[in-house]
Amino acid sequence: MRLIADLKDLLLPRLCPVCGKLLMESEDVLCAFCAIGLPRYSVSNCEDNTLLRMLWNRSDIRRATTFLSYNHNSPYHNLIIDFKFHGKRELAVKLGRWAALEATRHGFFEGIDALVPVPLHWWRRLGRGYNQAEMLAQGMAEVTGLPVVNLLKRTKYRKPQSTLKGEARLKNAEGIYEAITIPAEWQGKTFAIVDDVMTTGATLAACARALQCADKDATICAFPLCYAE
Repeated sequence: MRLIADLKDLLLPRLCPVCGKLLMESEDVLCAFCAIGLPRYSVSNCEDNTLLRMLWNRSDIRRATTFLSYNHNSPYHNLIIDFKFHGKRELAVKLGRWAALEATRHGFFEGIDALVPVPLHWWRRLGRGYNQAEMLAQGMAEVTGLPVVNLLKRTKYRKPQSTLKGEARLKNAEGIYEAITIPAEWQGKTFAIVDDVMTTGATLAACARALQCADKDATICAFPLCYAE
């Protein structure tokens, strides 16, 4: 088994997605230096913060938090690229775990019944092989014990939000998410919507409205992995 592992490392070396350096055997998905330097976003109050105030203008979201500060020009941008476009689903799961550990410190998960990932359009999911928001939610579930429930679907194929700015993001996210028929056991529950990056909040707000349209008694919280200020 050791020989097989050595051959795998020789043929497919494990590299840190941030700095590109070879990972040591004791290092997981990031090198120790880049793991320590993660650009954490400090959220002291999950019921009143910058993310929430942005979302309040568009939807009724009661609580929000995030894990990382996002900057497109930072090498940490490679984390998002790797788990969204390079098949590194294990990286998304790991980041979901770290994010959940951080969020438990300020009580974000108290009273939450389930994690709801932002859905991909079926065509995009087919090409990617997985939904990165679902991978993040699975990592969070491993820490919290909360179930991951797919209550949302994306009904229209449009440009990725990352290619748009400002008002264009709001228009692009409008009317593309719907909730499935909420099973009786999930009606009136508190859900945390999980996504990768929040910029304007258009996607999270649209998903929240879709859930509340299907169940007016649902309470919605939001947990994007990253927040782009």
